[in-house]
Amino acid sequence: MAGYIAEGSIPPGHAAPAQEPCRWLISLDFDGTLRNEEGPAISPDFFRQMADWRCYGVRWGINTGRTLDYLLQEIIPCSPVLPDFICTCERYVYMAGNDGRLLPAKEHNTICLERNLTLRRDFAPTLHATLQQLRCARPDLQWEHAAEDPLSIEAIDSKTMDIIIPYLTPLITPTCTIQRAGRYLRFSDVAFSKGTALRYIMEEWKVDEQQLFIMGDGHNDLDAFRLFPQAFCAAPSTAHPEVIDWLQQQPNSYLPTEAGVLPALRKWFCERVSGAF
Repeated sequence: MAGYIAEGSIPPGHAAPAQEPCRWLISLDFDGTLRNEEGPAISPDFFRQMADWRCYGVRWGINTGRTLDYLLQEIIPCSPVLPDFICTCERYVYMAGNDGRLLPAKEHNTICLERNLTLRRDFAPTLHATLQQLRCARPDLQWEHAAEDPLSIEAIDSKTMDIIIPYLTPLITPTCTIQRAGRYLRFSDVAFSKGTALRYIMEEWKVDEQQLFIMGDGHNDLDAFRLFPQAFCAAPSTAHPEVIDWLQQQPNSYLPTEAGVLPALRKWFCERVSGAF
């Protein structure tokens, strides 16, 4: 993809035109959930299934910690259409109109950006000092501080991040929290998460949580799971053990043994969507 997509402000492309008002909403994490490790980033079977369900008022989207440009680099080459909504960096929102054109939620995204910049200004020095202490205490750990985002770090693997987490959790405050996805972590304003971004979309499209499907594999997906206890929630078998443990305690959850998102989606459709017609 040529050029950089400005986060939260530029239309990223087109979804399929809406056939029906949104009645059912699917929210999918990308890495570790929707994304394939081999072949196209998203299976053609997934797009065929979404097209088949469109007449029921089913819309779908990607809710990710990735930036928009980083996400589109993978999905544009393999996608006949973009999702009906995209949430990036666990906060920014893009939604398709009836013509399929994805537009940024300008007021929401502007607030997200302003709050993030404030957090960078106020919190980044404290985080930098803590990371320097971590370097001295555990020089054996392999991780990087993201230069483009002073509130983010990337470990070599998820197990390394498990070790790093206790060094960073004392920095959590009533206004600042951790968003973690596997080996990636960022500090963020506590008011913005995958859950609150999804809530914005549900309110705009007037979708109740009983009409919602959520699937993800990381700690940052727990924010959405917890915010919508009546939603149908699922995680792949490769999800972090703490995510699986949490879902096993919930009545509206499903943990498929088969790979990919389609087994869980089809169970949701049979249990909730098809029975409503």
